[in-house]
Amino acid sequence: MAMISRHAYLIICHTNFEQLNILLDLLDDERNDIFLHIDKKAKDFSIETIKSHAVHARLFFVKPIHVNWAGDSLVKVEIKLLTEATKTRHDYYHLISGMDLPLKSQNELHNFFSQNAGFDYVALEREHLCNITKSFMDRVNYYYLFQNHIKRGSNGIAARLQRVHLRMQKTLKINRNKQSSLSFQKGSQWFSITHDTACYLLDEFKKVKKSFRYTFAPDELFLQTILMQSPQIDKIIDDNLRYIDWERGNPYTFKQEDYTLLMNSNKLFARKFDTSVDQAIILKIRDGIQGR
Repeated sequence: MAMISRHAYLIICHTNFEQLNILLDLLDDERNDIFLHIDKKAKDFSIETIKSHAVHARLFFVKPIHVNWAGDSLVKVEIKLLTEATKTRHDYYHLISGMDLPLKSQNELHNFFSQNAGFDYVALEREHLCNITKSFMDRVNYYYLFQNHIKRGSNGIAARLQRVHLRMQKTLKINRNKQSSLSFQKGSQWFSITHDTACYLLDEFKKVKKSFRYTFAPDELFLQTILMQSPQIDKIIDDNLRYIDWERGNPYTFKQEDYTLLMNSNKLFARKFDTSVDQAIILKIRDGIQGR
């Protein structure tokens, strides 16, 4: 008798809790464990309501911290989620946000990963290996001490202090990683990885975490940097299976007219969606998947 595969969904959420509930409905399968981090700043949500949308899947709440865009707080959340999830062995670990949706049913998702067992799906941006720019290296060579206190697009005190501090570091020719042997890489933070790779990532992160502390947007760096030097490199597929449109937005928020495009794609997940922009597309995808 074939073993039933178990998947862990690691969800980072900070808003749009009605939308989160729809996402949970689509992940609610006895083969899944769901590990949920809700930003400590978040308000106006009901734990009991959230729990009611995980009837078949096991749902775990990870102790919340404050999360800010491009800060190392995002890496801390990912590590917390992986640490909790790997306490039990899962065939795959999927990192998604509360504004993502699957584009396939749970049977389709489990079948795909069973047929491709052992492979990891990570956006590696291999072309970056031949085009490492100074602006990219600035992200890792300087300290961004205030980033966890800066809201995206903000020009408050923390943002101004950070600009002054960066000018000082450039004047003093600071290079915090001058002695580091790491070959820094980048890519999307979202992934679907195996248990062995998840454990390797956690073990290696302990050795290099200082290099990603106070780094700008390290969630786009640490995974790729570690895995590109991994013994698993031949098992890593340069595709995180997410449909993300960076040409129409930062990223683009999908609307109802994108339904056919999304559902006919070969991607398994998509981001992002927003009930305040277009709720119809979210409901249409939910109904389409549940009707299969």
